[in-house]
Amino acid sequence: MKHSGVDYDMSEIETLVERLRGGDEALSGLVERLVDDLLSRPVTEMVEPDWIAQRFVEGLRATAQDEHTESWLHAQVKGALQRSESETGSLSTRLPQELSRPLKQLLRRPYTPNATIVRSLLDHEAMRDLIRTVLVQILTDFGKSIRPALPDAPLGGRRRGGKLSQLVGAAQEVASVVGAQVEERTEAKVREFVDDAISKSLEISVAQLCSESFSDSFGRWRADSVDVLLEVPVETWQGEIESLEPEALVGEIVELIRGLAAWDGLAGLVESLLSTAMEEVGDASLRDFLAGSGIEEDWRPQVEEILLQRARDFVATDVFSDWIRSVVD
Repeated sequence: MKHSGVDYDMSEIETLVERLRGGDEALSGLVERLVDDLLSRPVTEMVEPDWIAQRFVEGLRATAQDEHTESWLHAQVKGALQRSESETGSLSTRLPQELSRPLKQLLRRPYTPNATIVRSLLDHEAMRDLIRTVLVQILTDFGKSIRPALPDAPLGGRRRGGKLSQLVGAAQEVASVVGAQVEERTEAKVREFVDDAISKSLEISVAQLCSESFSDSFGRWRADSVDVLLEVPVETWQGEIESLEPEALVGEIVELIRGLAAWDGLAGLVESLLSTAMEEVGDASLRDFLAGSGIEEDWRPQVEEILLQRARDFVATDVFSDWIRSVVD
């Protein structure tokens, strides 16, 4: 048989297949050359912003419009929830110290956030409602606690005894009538005061959160929060997930994907981001980009081993031998 002007004998094809299957020398040489080629080529040759952007948008829109997407997501969520039902204990037993220790060290790092950002996050209707509720309750309870503590007596009740007993009884009636009015007015005054104080409370909170003197304490809180969350029983986390109504959440995620896919400016944004990155890389190859990081030296052996294993498994199949015969046929 002849292919591209070259005559091939079927026995040669069989010999080639057997050699590829018989040992790793040929395959490892192929894998090594493939990795070298990828590392040596300019990144701009492997990444075409316009082509990638168009293919990405096409794929996303196809996924968004496919009726199977939502049912597949529902099945994945359902399966994950069912698997988690058998889990017990806490997350702390699943996270190795080698990971949790540097994580908490990172979170403990002192950091002073930008006041404008913090104020934008805190000054929200929900936060104002929270502060208002807390302050109103505390101040109202305080107002009740300092009311005259006279024993109650039924209004119009018959008084017995001397002048002193009659005087005390009259005071009880006055306190009972006036007390309710004072309580009502107190709550109104408290609400008025709190509404005026909320803005000041927010400003105090922003100033404290953004203070350099508070950064160490805030860092310790972030790190300690990890310990607290890791010690929460898995069953409690399961309850929290259930409260989010995962089934309904899947539908909302699908709607988000569809909205993103329908956005006319998506392809342009992706292309712009990739083009900017390519301009920064210039004519550099992937090897040039990774130079000095140690990534190529540290990861190349593992990558080549994975590729070699996959190639070894593939050439052992009838699919491979049938394909290579069809190429030269």
